[in-house]
Amino acid sequence: MAASSTAEAGGPPTASLVASPPVITVGDMVQLSGSIGEDPSCLGPRPVQLEWQQAPSAAWTTITSSDTAADGTFSFSDGPQYSGAYRVTLAAVGGCLAAGSDPVAVGVRVLVDSSLIASSLTAGSCPTIHVTVSPDKSGQNVDLQRPTGAGWQTVETLALDASSSASTSPCFGWDDIGVVRLRLRWTQQDQLNDAGIGIVLALRIEKADWMRRIDHLVGGRAVSVSVGSAGSFLYQRADTEPRIPASNEKLLLSMALLDSLGPGRRIVTHAATASLQDGVIQGNLWILGRGDPEITAARMAALARHLVAAGVQKIRGRVMGSTGYFGHDWWARGWKRHRTRLYVAPPTALTFQGNVVNGRFTREPEMFAARSLTKQLERRGVAVVGRAGAGEPPEGLADVATIRSRPLRSILAAMDRPSDNFFAEVLAKLLGAKSAGLPGTIAKGAAAIREWVAGRGVDFSLYDGSGLSYANRVTTRGIVQLLWVADASTWGPVLRQALATGGQGTLENRLHGVKVRAKTGSLDGVSALSGWVWLDKEEAWTEFSILSRGMPKWIASSIEDGIVRTLADNAG
Repeated sequence: MAASSTAEAGGPPTASLVASPPVITVGDMVQLSGSIGEDPSCLGPRPVQLEWQQAPSAAWTTITSSDTAADGTFSFSDGPQYSGAYRVTLAAVGGCLAAGSDPVAVGVRVLVDSSLIASSLTAGSCPTIHVTVSPDKSGQNVDLQRPTGAGWQTVETLALDASSSASTSPCFGWDDIGVVRLRLRWTQQDQLNDAGIGIVLALRIEKADWMRRIDHLVGGRAVSVSVGSAGSFLYQRADTEPRIPASNEKLLLSMALLDSLGPGRRIVTHAATASLQDGVIQGNLWILGRGDPEITAARMAALARHLVAAGVQKIRGRVMGSTGYFGHDWWARGWKRHRTRLYVAPPTALTFQGNVVNGRFTREPEMFAARSLTKQLERRGVAVVGRAGAGEPPEGLADVATIRSRPLRSILAAMDRPSDNFFAEVLAKLLGAKSAGLPGTIAKGAAAIREWVAGRGVDFSLYDGSGLSYANRVTTRGIVQLLWVADASTWGPVLRQALATGGQGTLENRLHGVKVRAKTGSLDGVSALSGWVWLDKEEAWTEFSILSRGMPKWIASSIEDGIVRTLADNAG
């Protein structure tokens, strides 16, 4: 299509002018042609001038001249840098009157010249894209765009430097494998030029060698894998398949605890009574447990010292271990009857020696804690009249002495590295009591973890705190997303430090020499490994999760270790 004009009829002799095309890109030419219509004796040849008005100026400038042909036609070509308007004028000559055309507008788009500099185009690579905009648009911006279902969307805005150029190095990950299309667009930021768009850059992104290595390790087995860094996935395989997490559940529990209670939280165990006068407790002395899984005879000795320091000389009643703060439930959906209880002691609010007495689990740890404190007090000269016992404490008790646990960060390390089921269920009940009120139960703890996970946009089915339940379901994608949440939280480094590294805890015989922090998981036919591995190429931690089923543990562990070593040595 061409732009044209003709001077109004009834006035001086007129000239027509047509611009073709009416919009060009910098570097292209516009063809300007027309004719003069009047007395045949004045058609030509006669001089005609081409004038130019650059937007937004009002001034006209003669840029060239020529002669009309014998039939009154004329033509010019020009390559303007900026948008504006053209017109022609013909001076009076001999008996021929002056003539001219109306202005004809010509738009000039900027030239967006883009190029790709890349040695390889594999997932994980970051090729350099360079762009120059002409004419000079220094200090203005150019947009890097990518097509979506809603059209071309800007993914990055670049500032043009003093040479009207810019560069960027977008990185491409797992989701980009295939053909990626990009373009650069200068949106109109002045009145000098129309908007301009560069050519579409088509990039074919292939799998990196380390990705193919993981493909080979996994083969056709029932293994889900997710690897992510800085909020982007680097590798995914069956990542949304619901799988049993086993003890990876403890990883989720640790996150919820750190976020809810804080790494420095200490759990307080109280020694309280209703009546203390002149060093004599008139009734019972109650030990009020609040979910410290590390109460031992040594801790009872410390509590006895504090009581003596508080002036206690005699207890006319008994030392009683309190029940009721947690329920005495010892079951969760998905636990195997007659087997799961072999792997976890009853989780209580007042614990004692891991709730193991004479090599067997006890359902009366409160009484054994009371017996231990009674003995420690008597060793220090405190007379205790009654026999130790356990039960629901009365109202109206006041503290006489307290002991505090180690910081939560230390307790979590003691739970996660050896994968202690007892610690997990006790701490989950503590979380449940805080979230849903007393008494703390396994179900309330699982619900609290589930709610915390859901609050971060992840949907898991969870029924305990330890991961012994075969009914639990998670995805590797969701676990990595939650590890990203941890990375963005102040407690993230604490969580990472709480996990086992190669040669430590449940990784005692695995991944020696690899900089890794991860939580293992094992049930019959189920294996898991999730956490962080250090990428040597990137000199940074990256998150990963591996969940599998249907294999002997040694085969699953071999696959997990192979994936982690592949990531450590090659990914990035």
